[in-house]
Amino acid sequence: MKKLKVSKLFAYVFLAVAVAAVALSLSLDFCSDETANTLIKSTLPRVTTGVFLLVLLLSLKQLQSDFSRFGKKMLWCVPCLLTVVANFPFSALASHTATVNRANLIWLFALECFSVGLMEELFFRGIVHNFVKSKLANKTNGYFWSVITSSALFAVWHLLNLLDGAGVGATLLQTGYSFLIGAMLAVTLDKTKNVWICVVFHTLFNFGGNLVETLGQGTPWDAGFWIATALCGTLCCAHVVLEICKRNKTQNLNSQTENNTKQTV
Repeated sequence: MKKLKVSKLFAYVFLAVAVAAVALSLSLDFCSDETANTLIKSTLPRVTTGVFLLVLLLSLKQLQSDFSRFGKKMLWCVPCLLTVVANFPFSALASHTATVNRANLIWLFALECFSVGLMEELFFRGIVHNFVKSKLANKTNGYFWSVITSSALFAVWHLLNLLDGAGVGATLLQTGYSFLIGAMLAVTLDKTKNVWICVVFHTLFNFGGNLVETLGQGTPWDAGFWIATALCGTLCCAHVVLEICKRNKTQNLNSQTENNTKQTV
């Protein structure tokens, strides 16, 4: 029964990826505004895939959306939220070294960011991370390696930006911080049991990081940005690593107890 569910799951995921690939290849123009047209063409296939994954997870009863003790869970998430907010170009916008020229398209840009967050979180955290974690549940340091593996796959996914004409240096940098963000979101999911928190964090991170590049001009990465990123990132990294160590230790103890019980029997 489990094998059937896994096969069905990956069959649906493959179909979703295929639909997204076809949709992304469409050369339809939705309006004469180049920026708006690009955002629409980016949003539609991701929303379609995200909705498909949502329905799939709901049908398999694998969607994690636990809102109990929400306030306590969000208190734990504060370092992660600070890291996400630090990605906003506040100081650059305040000093006018960066500007947003297309404020009328912020709603569409926010929708595009949400579509990316929805699709990638449902797939990489809702499916990939949980699948890898289940496979390594009885292995030594299994939790640690489940986070590493799912985060690495998330990072490698961003190498596909090279096919879209992105620069090698920029893509490698994105791949590196995608690994770190992926680890943060994987642990956030396991701590909160709520994939929607991951979707919101992912959406906010993309919104802040791409706002100027998409709807404005200038340099968003000034000294204030890097200082905030370094401070919040260091705090979040320590916070997440401690949680990984805690969960890894608990899993190792449970696995050892289970093995001892089997040997005794």
